[in-house]
Amino acid sequence: MSLDWDNLVLGPCEAIFGEPVTWQSSQGGAPVQTTGVFDEGYKGLEIIGGDDGMAPTHVTSSLPRLGVRLSEFPEAAAQGDTLIIRGVSYAIREIQPDSHGGARIELNIGATNYDPLSG
Repeated sequence: MSLDWDNLVLGPCEAIFGEPVTWQSSQGGAPVQTTGVFDEGYKGLEIIGGDDGMAPTHVTSSLPRLGVRLSEFPEAAAQGDTLIIRGVSYAIREIQPDSHGGARIELNIGATNYDPLSG
């Protein structure tokens, strides 16, 4: 027996925790309204001091991401597409499908015209 993850698991979670999202393909076309579970938590990074005798440095970085149901998109989202969440524009940095019909989309805040080769 196979489980319908999209309708039985992801859909109800999105109905409770999801919020409105506007997706715009970098290839053009009309913006699409969808729903996703947004998280802009912080991630601590520890930069270890080298042989120079410096103490370790602790840095905190924002890590915005969006959990989505892939079935909600009329075509596959891609790196460089734009998402507007809570009135803020984000560029898709990376899409990580979960093999159950969902994906975690890693975002860059305030980015437009994201070009991964530009550094």
